[in-house]
Amino acid sequence: MKFQSVLSIAPLRISFLGGGTDIRSFYEKFGGSVVSCAINKYVYVHIKKHDPLFQERYRISYSDVEHTNDRDKINNKIVKDCLEYLNMDEPLQISTSGDLPSSSGLGSSSSFCVALLAGLHNLRGEKVSQYKIAEEACEIEIDILKSPIGKQDQFASAIGGLNKFSFNPDGKVGINPISMTFENISNLFNSFFLIWTTLTRDANVILQSQANQSSKNESSLLILKNMCDEFIEALENQIVDIDRIGELILKGWEIKKGFSSNISNSTIESIENILKEHPLSGYKLLGAGGGGFFLGVSKDVKSISSRISKLPNFRPNLDTLGVRIISQV
Repeated sequence: MKFQSVLSIAPLRISFLGGGTDIRSFYEKFGGSVVSCAINKYVYVHIKKHDPLFQERYRISYSDVEHTNDRDKINNKIVKDCLEYLNMDEPLQISTSGDLPSSSGLGSSSSFCVALLAGLHNLRGEKVSQYKIAEEACEIEIDILKSPIGKQDQFASAIGGLNKFSFNPDGKVGINPISMTFENISNLFNSFFLIWTTLTRDANVILQSQANQSSKNESSLLILKNMCDEFIEALENQIVDIDRIGELILKGWEIKKGFSSNISNSTIESIENILKEHPLSGYKLLGAGGGGFFLGVSKDVKSISSRISKLPNFRPNLDTLGVRIISQV
């Protein structure tokens, strides 16, 4: 290994429209489209050589702490499979943390996988493109771990920025950065806020229930796919059309709620009822559903923020850099 220690970070993401069309069973038939952005909240991964003086060969620290001498006995599946995928068996200490709670609809599992892969490659002195890291993360999560997820999270986290991602029937992913002036990007993000439902959930359970109804949901997914181009038109207007953006986000959320009975619940409905009382352009629950964060869109976020002050909320900003190495020794 070239370095003794590496710290990598990968951003979380907001998915605006098209979620579900990035799943293989759909895009192999119809192609998929997702509009999303990376935000300035991150998953951090610190990797260092583990000195032979320690009793264990691997020390893995996340919400749990693992000590083991056998790579195959690492319980954290992403860590274990990333090490196997890259054929790494050197003694390592791997620690991870995040700016926001995990399992909250912002793609944290994929961000962790992306940051870990970037750090492991860098530890060995390997220069790997962000696109390649995203592809590797997809292969690990979807093909090896068999998670019922799509490809959007890995690419959003690895690439950064505000993009339309196209998922082609052959599995290739096209990246189309959305062209906006700095002023319009500022106006866009000044209209956003995220509300924490306080609920975390196992996205795989919800996504598997959606996958079981994939053929039933095809017509709705085609609508969401086609709405992506309308969304981009609203973004690329000479003056960004906040009301149209909110309208499309809300329409997408209403469609998404029909995918599975697990997407909404009483807590989500209670927050949604509060949001309906305020003059929002639109809103949606991010991620698979069942918990996580609501995205709200309003031309007057300051006023809205004061009215929903009892609900935990924050204002996101755009991350333009994607996965990167913060330090190496």
